[in-house]
Amino acid sequence: MVSRKPQIVGKPFPRIEAQLKLTGTARYLDDLQFGPELLHAQLCHSTRPHALIKSIDLKKAKAIPGVRAILTGSDFESCLGIDIVDRPILARERVRYVGEPLAAAVAETLDAAKAAVAAISVVYKDLPPVLEIEESIKNGSELLHPDLENYEYSPYIRPTPDSNIAHQSTMQRGDLQTGWADSDIIIDHTYHVARVQHVPMETHGGVALVDDADKITLWASTQAPFTQRQMIAQALGINPERLRVVTPRVGGGFGSKSYASIEAIVVALALAVPGQPVKLILNRKQEFLCTFLRPGLAAHIKMGASRAGELTAVEARYYWNVGASADASLAAVRAAIHVGAGPYRVPNSLVESLSVYTNQPVAGPMRGNGMAEVHWAIEQHIDRLAEAVNIDPIEFRLSNCLRGGDDLPRGSAMHATGLDQCIRQAAETVRWSQPSRPNKDKHAVRGKGLAAMWNPVIITPRQSTTARIKLEESGTCTVSIGGVDTGQGLYTLAAQVVASEVGVPLDWVDVQPFDTDHSLSENPASRKQLTWSMGNAVQRAAQDVRRNVLAFVAKAWDEPIGNLDIIDGNIISYATERVIAMPELLNQSIKNTRGKRVGRQFVGEGAFTPDLPDQDGEAKNSALPIIHYSTGAQAIEVEIDYETGSLQLLHVASAYDVGHAINPDIVRAQIKGGVMQGLSTSMLEQVQFEHGHMLNPNLRDYRIATIKDLPLKVDPIIIEVPQDDGPYGARGIGEHALIPTAPAIANAIHHALGIRIDSLPITSERIWKALADIKNQPETS
Repeated sequence: MVSRKPQIVGKPFPRIEAQLKLTGTARYLDDLQFGPELLHAQLCHSTRPHALIKSIDLKKAKAIPGVRAILTGSDFESCLGIDIVDRPILARERVRYVGEPLAAAVAETLDAAKAAVAAISVVYKDLPPVLEIEESIKNGSELLHPDLENYEYSPYIRPTPDSNIAHQSTMQRGDLQTGWADSDIIIDHTYHVARVQHVPMETHGGVALVDDADKITLWASTQAPFTQRQMIAQALGINPERLRVVTPRVGGGFGSKSYASIEAIVVALALAVPGQPVKLILNRKQEFLCTFLRPGLAAHIKMGASRAGELTAVEARYYWNVGASADASLAAVRAAIHVGAGPYRVPNSLVESLSVYTNQPVAGPMRGNGMAEVHWAIEQHIDRLAEAVNIDPIEFRLSNCLRGGDDLPRGSAMHATGLDQCIRQAAETVRWSQPSRPNKDKHAVRGKGLAAMWNPVIITPRQSTTARIKLEESGTCTVSIGGVDTGQGLYTLAAQVVASEVGVPLDWVDVQPFDTDHSLSENPASRKQLTWSMGNAVQRAAQDVRRNVLAFVAKAWDEPIGNLDIIDGNIISYATERVIAMPELLNQSIKNTRGKRVGRQFVGEGAFTPDLPDQDGEAKNSALPIIHYSTGAQAIEVEIDYETGSLQLLHVASAYDVGHAINPDIVRAQIKGGVMQGLSTSMLEQVQFEHGHMLNPNLRDYRIATIKDLPLKVDPIIIEVPQDDGPYGARGIGEHALIPTAPAIANAIHHALGIRIDSLPITSERIWKALADIKNQPETS
């Protein structure tokens, strides 16, 4: 048998291959030799939360030596947007939040560009800022987008004229009045979720160049190159085929790089100075101020149950603070109606979800895409009901949770799911039924909490995911896929599938960096389902190329194809015991039965287009069909110092039904990473505002979790109930792992202290104040 590592050839960018090993596009852009022609760009930002732009004086800025061009909002006729075109490339006529870009300068040096934007003079006419959800939805509130009804938007988007509501979705099942009449216990409460920043280690940035052929190339750190190309081309009025987007590596995104942001400005500046590359990399403060934040949420939940512990009715209204633009967060807003009653059998429900403008930075998708926020409310409410009917919260969930075959509000049936297994195993792992006690010398108490979750895979109609595999002369399997690896292990998964299906060593597989001129059209759905969709496409492409190779050799050797196999990069015949190494087949050709040498290239292609299920109501008419749900549960044991409110996570057990774990190590790593990011957004993170101005746009005042905050013990638990249309039965895991963290912590705190924290983040101060409020309550006789 012959096994060797082939020489890696056929790279699209051999000149910069060594740089691709570095983390992040920004580092790559620094190292890439654009030469002395490289120009530098900087932004001028709004200093007002809401104001009309009376004038912008550029005279002093243009007079600075080395300044090549300055753009303002008046240079653009259109805005950015996919489902609703509501975000200016640069502010035009009015500014809607502090930090909004309103001018951009490009110069020969970075210092000259900075001096230029500092010299720009702006005259504002202040308008009343609308800073909170409750204020924004009031009748007569100041409008952020007075012409909202005249914007371009998709047919399934429903803006409310003369209001700050960009979209409203509704889903109803059964009859609420019947549900309330059947309820022995009804609980009504409101929960709040603060806005947080994605904090990717690599900030937004890019380099754009218009070459001699009038082709535009954008090198950018993006999670969705084709989406960026579409948005930028549409906003600038250019043919998308003219714009090429290259993404060598992404140094963190978590959803913040799924939509176009400042990249459109980079391209516009490049168009103003053709023939010279233009570079713009945001600093950390700018990353906070003018890219994306996770939307805030006010969730009003009313839920009823019988004394026997059966859920009878749910009424939920989710009000999302989407900042100054709704487009990038609409997927989360619309998905909320599908999950807003929780992963439970509820015969009567009404779920509404509204996208609300405020004078805060633009909202965009974040890991989980709205699901962590929804579950913060629902999973605490489930615990409240369980307590009210005096049933253990684990048993309450198990008696009500969805199982395969159960009816869903959207008119279809739930597929096979291991949700009940997840709940049981998470609870058993933290020894739910056994009391835990802190050390005697501590002023502390311990408690345990659990939260379940479900997360829909929502696709667009006619969505098709594709993959292509080419066998190089060296034996390398060069793989092109329609997805970007942002650290979730997508390229590793693709390589494993190809190696397994084709029959070659793993290190013979080369997954290409993303380039819109060479890569296949990307999967426009969220990254949470790339294992499922992209995995299917890669598997089919690998099977296709394997069939082509075996068919070719079978014809050359005049043998039935069933006699042949590919093992460790060698084609073998079980009948004649002939063997040929794949590189020899590709490079030197082979002799057929007549002694003639024959050779060729082999290409395999695979596509995956999911079948759209029959659905009722909103899902049927909104281009948001759900293919399947991922489910899971997380149980947490906490210890709290009741004198200071200090909180420590002792043990986290996270159980998720992944269908089939193609790479168990990656699944466990994703679960552990999700736990860390989940505790960070649950306990530490919050963007703070005062009069519309962000108070903590830096990593000194905005704290994220570090290794010191790691729980003492994290147990990732893999549940495998195969997905019938998944590759090897697999589903995704990347987004799900942080969804139940916050409510599980809150439920554990209630178990320990009897207090409820209904606003995120769960800080020691909030715990301490809640305890103080209990102590200060007057005794009742």
